[in-house]
Amino acid sequence: MAASSGIPVTAAPRGIDTSAPGRSGRPTNPKLVLLLVCVAQFVLLVDDTIVNVALPTIGDDLEFGESSLSWVTNAYFLTFGGFLLIGGGLADLLGRRRLFGISLTVFVLASAVCGLAPNAGVLIGARAAQGIAGALLSPAALSILLATFRDPAERARALGTWAALTGLGAATGLLLGGALVEWTHWRWIFLINLPIGALALFALPRTIGPDDRDAPRRVPDFAGAALGTAAVLTLVYTVVETDKHPWGSTRTLVGLGVAVVLALGFTVRQRSAAEPLLPRALLRMRHVVLADVLVLVAAGGLFAMFFFLTLYMQRIQSWSPMRTGLSFLPFSVGMGAGAAVSTKLLAHRGPLLPVSVGPAVAAGGMWSLSRLDAHSSFAAHLLPALVITGLGLGVAFVAIINTATGGAGEGEGGVASAMVTTCQQIGAAIGIAVLVTVATDHTRNQVASGVERGRAAVDGFARAFEIQAGLMAAAAVLGVVVGLAAERHRAAQG
Repeated sequence: MAASSGIPVTAAPRGIDTSAPGRSGRPTNPKLVLLLVCVAQFVLLVDDTIVNVALPTIGDDLEFGESSLSWVTNAYFLTFGGFLLIGGGLADLLGRRRLFGISLTVFVLASAVCGLAPNAGVLIGARAAQGIAGALLSPAALSILLATFRDPAERARALGTWAALTGLGAATGLLLGGALVEWTHWRWIFLINLPIGALALFALPRTIGPDDRDAPRRVPDFAGAALGTAAVLTLVYTVVETDKHPWGSTRTLVGLGVAVVLALGFTVRQRSAAEPLLPRALLRMRHVVLADVLVLVAAGGLFAMFFFLTLYMQRIQSWSPMRTGLSFLPFSVGMGAGAAVSTKLLAHRGPLLPVSVGPAVAAGGMWSLSRLDAHSSFAAHLLPALVITGLGLGVAFVAIINTATGGAGEGEGGVASAMVTTCQQIGAAIGIAVLVTVATDHTRNQVASGVERGRAAVDGFARAFEIQAGLMAAAAVLGVVVGLAAERHRAAQG
């Protein structure tokens, strides 16, 4: 379930003049439009995982602590997920092509700052800026795609291409990150975005027609977005800081209380807003809401797995960044195979089987990871665990997304997809934050009791993998509830 996962993230398009020519004077070419928006989305997807294999090197170079290192990934996940819901609204207000250009420019500039960052604070701040820009760029890109492909059959094919970027982006990010760190310098995992972004910005006015200035502009619910984003930021920041301030400390309890108050404020605002960010009709669909919760839980386990396995491979096994990136390929292959199986199961059996069995299989794979030690081999231990985990998540992924978005109305499909993507990004951020705290505390306690530091680190990773397996098992149970609710909804619809 990759972040910015390639899932549609904005409402039905308005305000793009797709019949207008680009700057060259030629009519808009739909294939070139699809290529351009998919390149932009692909860059966002690659940035979800390209950092993983570089984390140990970045940590050593910029003198990160173990817990603060998680902010290199969390800052991106958090701001990406936190600002997604308002992204589509800003596209309505400013115009899709204009927002695409502005957000892509900001993303490229933030990537440059990441690549030149002299210290940890600058890098984390620039990663947060990347996430905000991505949260605006992704819905703008998808909105352009939806406006360009109006025929249902053509739109389905275009969206299929868009969604196929998910697995490809994750696998490419891990491989590309390993290659760049090993053959150049970790800074190039960010600087590589500059030439790609520059080419996309050059092509933008020559490929996509201008925004329709006469189209109606919907002012987004900024107050609701501000409350929701503040609630998420406060919650995740508080959880991340539990490494320094224990769960029972005054600071942590106050932070959690503030997050709850902000979340309640967001809920009240959604009830009173004329155009709420989350349509009331959509929230009344039980299977949609439960599927979003399922995404939140599963993402918490999945992205933490990437984080801890990267540290295990490089710091414990002393593997090179390139070998680390290649080691994740079995996971991507397994996920692709699982997605193909899920598509057939959905067509013939409905969602119940894949949304429940898929997470259960993934739980088995993650439990296998918790049995790793400092001398575990790739072929005997890591390979089967990665294939099993990827297969289970691939089976679950397609069915969960279908369940969360398939029942939305004509004007709500994009919002339903935004809810899924937001839950995915926030689940990833919270999962990494909580599990880093758990692993760090366990490692510290082991060292204090006389265990050798390397063995203590492996024990900390194992504890995190055990919790991830538990999260996937909980997701499997929830999957049964989701599947039954989806089948009841389908039966009621006839």
